[in-house]
Amino acid sequence: MMNSKQPTTKSFDAIYADYSNPNGRVMITAHRGNWRQAPENSVLAIQCSIDAGVDVVEVDVQRTKDGRLVLMHDDTVDRMTDGSGRISELTFDAIRALQLKEGQGGEDTAATAALIPTLHEVMLLAKDKVMVNLDKCWHIREDVYQVLVNTGTVKQGLFKSTAGVEEVQEFLSGKSERPEFMQLINGSNAHLLDQTDEIITRVQPKAFELNFAKDDSPVISDVTLRRLKGKCRIWVNTMFDADCGGHTDAVSLTNPKLGWDWHLGRGVNMIQTDSPKELYAHLNPGSK
Repeated sequence: MMNSKQPTTKSFDAIYADYSNPNGRVMITAHRGNWRQAPENSVLAIQCSIDAGVDVVEVDVQRTKDGRLVLMHDDTVDRMTDGSGRISELTFDAIRALQLKEGQGGEDTAATAALIPTLHEVMLLAKDKVMVNLDKCWHIREDVYQVLVNTGTVKQGLFKSTAGVEEVQEFLSGKSERPEFMQLINGSNAHLLDQTDEIITRVQPKAFELNFAKDDSPVISDVTLRRLKGKCRIWVNTMFDADCGGHTDAVSLTNPKLGWDWHLGRGVNMIQTDSPKELYAHLNPGSK
């Protein structure tokens, strides 16, 4: 039986050892740095995630007009700040002058004192504490990798992509320290399901992220799960219906059998969530 119980204290070495074990305990990822506690992708949100004892913090990386890497989910700053404009068309100084809005932002949401952080700052914050899932940045992966090198956090940064074997191998090979990589499979690249053995052999990902809109999707089929179990960790996202067949955080909070437990029963052992505190409590009955 899979071990879902979380350790009471976790060093990064312990987290990495668990991540490297395909049959290890269930691991918790905080989406956008735990935005329910602070502005998404902010330093405070990431610190809240670390304090809450999550294993992985997911962040979104964008590149400014002058080549700086900052955290922001959208291509523009409109939703999350008191400013406007495309990140790729704004200088870092212009972006740094903006204030992040509360939570997930929006037109009528109040601004805070929080500023848009750089990837460099966030990796230093996370150093020796948690893994960091690097989203929305495969196209600038070499720049992102260099930040990891400069901050001594290559082992902590987790890249992911829907790309095929050749493209991924080209990125991973020839580096002084090999990046961590997770293979993402969804409806757009479901043909890779027939190549899972090749991916595992040649790319050697420690995890597969599976995105599926319906329960009968081949992405989450018994055949797919049998191919992966015992070889790689299996990661799902429970924030949005379209990514997990409707077995979401929202469902889990009222009927966990149809939410988180649905995934756990199929062998999933990494869950990205908007409710890390509640998922932790669910995995650890009686915990405070």
